[in-house]
Amino acid sequence: MPTASRGDRSIHYEVGGEGSPVILIPGLGAGSRLFGTLPRRFERAGFRCATPDPVGVPPSSPHVGDYDLDEAARDIWAVADNLGIDQLNLVGTSMGGKVALCAATLAPERVQRVVLVASSVVVTERGRRVSRVFEIVARRLEQTELAEVMATFLFGHSFHRERPEMVNSIIRSMKFDSPTRDLMIAQARAVHTFDGTSRAANLPCPCLCLAGSEDTLTDTAAVRATAELMPNGQYEEIRGAGHTLLLESGIVFDRVTEFLEGGPRPRTETG
Repeated sequence: MPTASRGDRSIHYEVGGEGSPVILIPGLGAGSRLFGTLPRRFERAGFRCATPDPVGVPPSSPHVGDYDLDEAARDIWAVADNLGIDQLNLVGTSMGGKVALCAATLAPERVQRVVLVASSVVVTERGRRVSRVFEIVARRLEQTELAEVMATFLFGHSFHRERPEMVNSIIRSMKFDSPTRDLMIAQARAVHTFDGTSRAANLPCPCLCLAGSEDTLTDTAAVRATAELMPNGQYEEIRGAGHTLLLESGIVFDRVTEFLEGGPRPRTETG
């Protein structure tokens, strides 16, 4: 079991493939399982792909106390160091995008490109309310109830309409035990107070910011504003997709790999 250590923190990860290194960073309450078969797709596309389980997600160390996005970012570099990787690409989804930005600004000389998927680092009142909602439901709902609520907002209405059996299957697979809910509460609080505007404005590497036109959690305007803050930011909106872009839209993976390979600047809307 590959594991990186940093002080008293132990970070489990999976890795495979050869080529340009990329680390996938999951969102709130999630670990490497969030990405399903996506790492293998990156490997087949010619990347060396690592997917960590953040502290708080077994078999990594348990989470204790407040959640610190910079500490989570340092864990990403611990994984990179354990793999002997000097320079890499980062792909973060939802809250994982904030961790990716923190990691990239902690060691900008080591980052080639960054992709933020359904992630905003600008402060909005609606964004703060969304993080507060996650804290409330994680605290008050039972496991099955929490899965139902999460699924309602994670996917766009097109995906709900066209893939109801998959939505139901995902709901059944969601495991929100007590430690996971505690982690979600701590992460939601950290997101609530996070302001990444100055970091985004000082991010030197190219960054692709992807938004789903049907995302009910992260406003497309906030994703666009995030890209506009960055010296080398690019924005693309995917029509018919919600918050889980990489699962809902078949074109997102191609957009991400094209960007990481240094391909052409994407259009502002894709459908």
